[in-house]
Amino acid sequence: MSKYFVIIPVFNEQRNIRRCLMNIKKHWKHIIVVNDGSTDATTSILNRFRSVHTLHLPTNQGKGAAMLQGALFAWKKKASGVIFMDGDNQHNPIHIKEFVRLLRQKVHIVIGVRLLKTNIPIHRKIGNHLIALIMRYMFSLSISDIMCGFRAISKKGFQQLRWSSKGYGVETEMLTVIGKKKIPFRTLVVDTIYHDKYKGFSLKDGIKILLHLPYW
Repeated sequence: MSKYFVIIPVFNEQRNIRRCLMNIKKHWKHIIVVNDGSTDATTSILNRFRSVHTLHLPTNQGKGAAMLQGALFAWKKKASGVIFMDGDNQHNPIHIKEFVRLLRQKVHIVIGVRLLKTNIPIHRKIGNHLIALIMRYMFSLSISDIMCGFRAISKKGFQQLRWSSKGYGVETEMLTVIGKKKIPFRTLVVDTIYHDKYKGFSLKDGIKILLHLPYW
């Protein structure tokens, strides 16, 4: 029987990870958390979730590196596909079954797309629009939301997209590969709630992504 894992890379998420996992467990039972060298109470909180597969990385390696480790672990567990989610409780787990439904229909890459509403921090909204315009010009890829971390891939999709980005550029790099190779994909509209506008992805991260686009 096909098995699909939710993969959650986390770094210092003591404020959100417990609620995040509790919410996800209401909708899906196969969960992998990659603890990316957290130095706060995240590790001790994760140790209480016995039914969750947890990988503890000794040092902080970055979101992209943590996602890669989670995917490789999932394939060892004979997974047919994986669904990536952020650990800050901003992704609505109600969409997990929708991602899985598409994967079961032999869609190998599903990209979550947020409705860019007013509650999204302004620097993220501007950065997203700017990168989307450049992606359309450089890679002939038309997608409104470039950096959403809620997405799913099958094992075949992983082989097509395998990324090298260790940090927040991972989502953008995936899309550059899709654009260059003309890989088919689907989009899925997802809900996102921002709890902390200054946490995680920053203006500096956005500039790094822009500078990497010519390389990709």
